[in-house]
Amino acid sequence: MAVLTIELKSESLAKSTTVKVVLNQDAKPPYPTFYLLHGLSDNESIWTRRTSIERYAEQYPFLIVMPDGGRAWYCDSRLGHYETFITQELVTFIDKLFPTRKQAQYRAIGGLSMGGYGALKLGLKYPRIYGSISGHSSAVGFLHTWGLNGETDIPEVPLIASDLDPKANDIYELAMKCPADTRPHLYFDCGRDDFLYQENEAFARFLRKQKIPHTYRRFDGVHDWAYWDTHIQDALKFHAKAMGL
Repeated sequence: MAVLTIELKSESLAKSTTVKVVLNQDAKPPYPTFYLLHGLSDNESIWTRRTSIERYAEQYPFLIVMPDGGRAWYCDSRLGHYETFITQELVTFIDKLFPTRKQAQYRAIGGLSMGGYGALKLGLKYPRIYGSISGHSSAVGFLHTWGLNGETDIPEVPLIASDLDPKANDIYELAMKCPADTRPHLYFDCGRDDFLYQENEAFARFLRKQKIPHTYRRFDGVHDWAYWDTHIQDALKFHAKAMGL
């Protein structure tokens, strides 16, 4: 496995930023891509530092792309245009730099906690870019409850929420609006003792009520790296199946 650290100047962010890439050297190009997002307190290096994703990915041909999303909730706000950076600028950059499979079917997005919200939001909002979505311990209540009602002590949340169009950033709204003929394959999971468990349960109930296809799994566990190290393996398997690999 090759692990690459890429420094690039982003026009969307108006600053230099860092992206970590994991590449299976034994895979034959063109590569399917998996954009993997971090949580609130981390950066682009966290998945390689706190999980065995390099080892888990050995059996798959993925190019795994891990950008630094700051603490901006993968939104376009005064904290930076991270939604535009990841969905437009970074995808274009990676597809130019590497021999990738450019159809949405072969491009996945996933993440944990804040990154789980980001993956769900961006995947449902841009189904012509991403063909499958995964989320672990996802902060699905961001904007739907936290941002609109002020039910959080995270200082960035009300600031970001005040900059956003709720209907364009709330995953409930996006799930409803996502066209059935282009809707990405959707997987998410959560630990039963995770403080975000009830939010994930509520989102799963909403999807079932609306008859929106998805896979939701509950496991023992809390909001920690032992849980995410275990269940990133489920995400890799899910995306490979969704891509027909």
